[in-house]
Amino acid sequence: MSASEATVASGRPVFEIGINEKISFKNAIPMGFQNVFVMTGIFVFPSIMGRTFNLPPETIAYLYGATFIGCGVTSLLISMLFGKMPLVAGPYAGIFTALLAFGKMQPGTTGLGVAYGSLCVASLAWCLVSIPIKGVSLVGLLSKVVRTPVIAGVIVMLVMMQVADLAFPHWLGKPTDKSFGLVNFGAGLVTALTLMVLICSKKPIVRRLALLIALVVGTAVFEVFSPINFGLVGKSPWLVLPKIFPFGFSFNVEYCVVYFVILVAVNVQTMTLMGVVGEWGGEVMTPGRLSQGVLAMMLGSAIGSVIGAVTNLPYPANVAILRSTRVASRWVTMTTGVILICMGFCTKIDYIFVLLPTPVLSAVGTVLFGIVFVHGVELLAKVEWDERSLAIAGFSLMLGFGSLFVEPETLKAMPLFIRLLLGQPIIVGVFSVLFLTAVLPGAKRITKGAAVGGPHEPSAASSHHAA
Repeated sequence: MSASEATVASGRPVFEIGINEKISFKNAIPMGFQNVFVMTGIFVFPSIMGRTFNLPPETIAYLYGATFIGCGVTSLLISMLFGKMPLVAGPYAGIFTALLAFGKMQPGTTGLGVAYGSLCVASLAWCLVSIPIKGVSLVGLLSKVVRTPVIAGVIVMLVMMQVADLAFPHWLGKPTDKSFGLVNFGAGLVTALTLMVLICSKKPIVRRLALLIALVVGTAVFEVFSPINFGLVGKSPWLVLPKIFPFGFSFNVEYCVVYFVILVAVNVQTMTLMGVVGEWGGEVMTPGRLSQGVLAMMLGSAIGSVIGAVTNLPYPANVAILRSTRVASRWVTMTTGVILICMGFCTKIDYIFVLLPTPVLSAVGTVLFGIVFVHGVELLAKVEWDERSLAIAGFSLMLGFGSLFVEPETLKAMPLFIRLLLGQPIIVGVFSVLFLTAVLPGAKRITKGAAVGGPHEPSAASSHHAA
């Protein structure tokens, strides 16, 4: 099925340029930069890690470069080699939290050596279980479960809740910020409104450049009231080369187990978003293709951990860009990967992106995360609700959302393993929805149409009912 034949429920085509259709570099380059700009976490996590461990500025700059390279390599792997889907890799808060927690277990940066080494081992373990043996793999079996609309819809909504703190809260900022108040809110509001107006345009070129234009407009407004200091760009070096395990290498078996469990949520999200994009593009996501996507993400995670990067999952905001621009070409994703790798090597470019106003980036995230969240609602609209499906979806959503509000004192009283898992809504919700789907009696046909992952593929629940 071509992109023009793939439609949403309203009958309107989702993509004007399909997943496997090529696009010229003159058009792919600005769209690639749009993909970079929207990755809020990539501009936040290295700085937080630097402050947490009191790292010198040059090391923090290195972390930015390593993270850019890790995200770029993973994006190339999943778009061109394994899975071949237009998904851009970005940092995952769950893995980042674990890196900080394990890094603090030992003095200095020695803990970071153990934390990154354990992540590398856990990622390689996932690579092994994603490889099919006699046509069957653990990831392939898991993929058959996560593609029904009720499960996929719950997962998409939980993913958006996981990253919601990078949107509106960072848009408002903190009282200690020089631009706190009207400047932050006003610049962000201008950015968000500009983006929404442009993505509603009937002109394809306007939609494809909507994010870039909105960022320029929002940054210009911010600059008028709170000038940006670009002096750091001139003082920074031009080239920085990645290092092999910059903080040393060792691993801890217990850390590896925690990472392996956290990566379950990453891989479920990978398969879910592959299914969502596949449905929009009219392509069937077979278990083998989904396994390849997981292999790409985990191989990228292993490579990233070797050089000190924070990169693990397909970034949800980039999926929203596919929907808003209606361009799904893998060649845009490939261009994004190349841009990220070039940024990683050139520190001056890193500083330019780091200096972009956080309220402007976060306002963009608020719009784009909202688009994907509503798609979760769209998926749930396909479900033929009964008591069983209501109980599964309702309990899992409330458990996941509720984990956002657990008191810090309560978490501190729990073992580190439990504390790390409870701090991630997607982990709590995903394990809940998968467990309840497997054990609750009374399974019935729950969909009106096909499963998420392709219009020609029946859902697991429907197949069970038919049997």
